Amino acid sequence: MARPTAPLLSFGASGTVAKTVVYSKWKGRPYVRRHVIPSNPNTVSQQSTRGAFSVANAMWLTAPALLVAPWDRFAVGQVLTGRNAFVGRYVKDNRGQVDLANLIFSPGAKGGLPPVSFSAAAGIGEITGTFVTPTPPDGWVVEAVVMAVVKDADPDTTLLTQIDAAEDAAAPFDTVVISGLDTVLYRCGGWIRWAKPDGSIAYSVSLSDSATPT
Repeated sequence: MARPTAPLLSFGASGTVAKTVVYSKWKGRPYVRRHVIPSNPNTVSQQSTRGAFSVANAMWLTAPALLVAPWDRFAVGQVLTGRNAFVGRYVKDNRGQVDLANLIFSPGAKGGLPPVSFSAAAGIGEITGTFVTPTPPDGWVVEAVVMAVVKDADPDTTLLTQIDAAEDAAAPFDTVVISGLDTVLYRCGGWIRWAKPDGSIAYSVSLSDSATPT
């Protein structure tokens, strides 16, 4: 039996050893795990997971900057990226579901307070998001309220899902309108972008609603 005289991950190991353990790195940090070969890599659950992962990744690749920003901010200081955070949360919440009712548009970041309320109302080819913002803590300032919408779909199979987003960056920060939409059910999310006393940015978690443009 081998007896290491230094920390096990002190050397630059990479790859599989005797189909027993796997050495690799994640964002510069070495790790080791047991090598596992699934007995049936095509179970319903595994197919659902792979499908949801593909959908989330495709959604992220075309996501507007307004949606990407809170996820990137959420990932600051963690061993993951905004994309990792979004995809992981999407798979966890939506895998195996029949619609996108569980979709999180903003995870919240750096302590931003959520809206008191958020509602989505349908118009002719458009959706209007109405916000009630909370009283800011001392030194905090609301920079904008943001709404994103996406057509409802099967979370595991719909790869061509486009997210649209817009913001209201002027007081009283209460209304966002997204137009040019189809007459189908949309899942909607609304959140707040905050400026903190030290000048840094924080985001609230998103609140959800749905609407069908006429």
